[in-house]
Amino acid sequence: MKKCIFFLLVGVILYPFAVGASYTMENFWTTEHEEPAWFESDGVGGFYGETVGGTSFSQHPVFTNTDIRLHKFAIGTAYFYISDRGIIQAVDDLRALSIYLSLS
Repeated sequence: MKKCIFFLLVGVILYPFAVGASYTMENFWTTEHEEPAWFESDGVGGFYGETVGGTSFSQHPVFTNTDIRLHKFAIGTAYFYISDRGIIQAVDDLRALSIYLSLS
């Protein structure tokens, strides 16, 4: 019985490491990140790919105006905005743009 409980506990503890990282808005900035296994250009200024653990990620331009350099990066359920003015955390594209413009 003790062996069964031990193996059950070890399985529960090791399971998250076996299936890859789970990125959320709460843990993205404080967890270790997996390496990309591959990534490709999407042909319109962004890219997409997958980590070695199987988590999909993408980065794409939010606006195509050449004066505004704002991209949305998403992995798991985490996302944030990358710009020539720094990293922006916002709940949607419009608020990210508003923050971007206020940083000029």
